[in-house]
Amino acid sequence: MSNYLVIVECAIEHEGKYLMIRRPEGVQAGGLLAFPGGKVDYADGEKCSDILINAVKREVYEEVGLNLLDPIRFATSSYFIYSSDQHALDVIFYTKLEKTKVEVTPSAREVPEYFWLTLEQIHSHKKTPEWVERQIAIIEREKRPAGSLLYN
Repeated sequence: MSNYLVIVECAIEHEGKYLMIRRPEGVQAGGLLAFPGGKVDYADGEKCSDILINAVKREVYEEVGLNLLDPIRFATSSYFIYSSDQHALDVIFYTKLEKTKVEVTPSAREVPEYFWLTLEQIHSHKKTPEWVERQIAIIEREKRPAGSLLYN
């Protein structure tokens, strides 16, 4: 039986730009742009509430210091083989900051660099991987409220 490593990421939009981080060298997708996020921990389910939302809020806070107060929507998910040959399920969420205090404090260990980028800048950045391009396209198409699952 195979188990999945579950990863959550959050596309965070503010004033027409997305918060992107550069992944540290020596880790999965090192040096490339990504949304803030990380692995789901067992502790994320301790409150018997939404494990994935708890995980994404915790990971965003740990990586960039944002305490997300705005609604968080499921955007998409995908599968890949993690660097340890483990099967990974990557769950992408989306939020638009309106209530959240926008003061980014990156983790020195996990986020060597961060950027607020427009769609055009993301598409033209040499460190944007093709999977982020696909995820952004889905988010832009699906971020309309109608038909979207919305979480707080």
